[in-house]
Amino acid sequence: MKSDSDVKPLDDENSLEWKLLIFKTLRAAVLFLLFYIVLALLFRKQLALAGIWLGNTLGYGGVFLYTYVVDTIIVPATADVVFPFVLDWNPYVLLPIMSAASMLGGITGYWIARSFNHFSYVHRVTRSYRERGEGLIRKYGAWAVVIAGLTPVPYSTVCWIAGLLKVPAKSVFYAGFSRLPRMVIYYLLIRGGFSLAERFAG
Repeated sequence: MKSDSDVKPLDDENSLEWKLLIFKTLRAAVLFLLFYIVLALLFRKQLALAGIWLGNTLGYGGVFLYTYVVDTIIVPATADVVFPFVLDWNPYVLLPIMSAASMLGGITGYWIARSFNHFSYVHRVTRSYRERGEGLIRKYGAWAVVIAGLTPVPYSTVCWIAGLLKVPAKSVFYAGFSRLPRMVIYYLLIRGGFSLAERFAG
């Protein structure tokens, strides 16, 4: 990662970018909470049954595989969709497993992009976010991966772009640890939404 001496002081434009990013992150968190309150009010029983099926059929290995795939490949999916189905699972096992799968997925995507950047496919799948992602990485280096790991900025896409720009692999690996607090925060938000829904229903 960049040292403190490499980081430019924030000017007004950068301050606005940070304010917008913080606003979008808070807005996403509130929307997640509201969505899962409604989901819990309408489908709590079905989700519990789906969670039992998921646990009996796929278990932690299935959750690991799903999280790894969606954070390796640039797809319109997120690991968060698993949470409503696994709220009764042990969070001290679930969250480290999902975080490790996400970190491994990010670094795998990084190496795919870095190793195969001469293929048009790699440039095609990153095109929609390329300009913004490149700007983020050129400005913050591996810290851009941390930002993506914690916020709604697409994590897998930023990891791919970091690979294309050949950000040091060690820095990207360490930046991936930002996925643990992100998983914990979203899990708690979703669990909180379901708890609030139960109070409303009760």
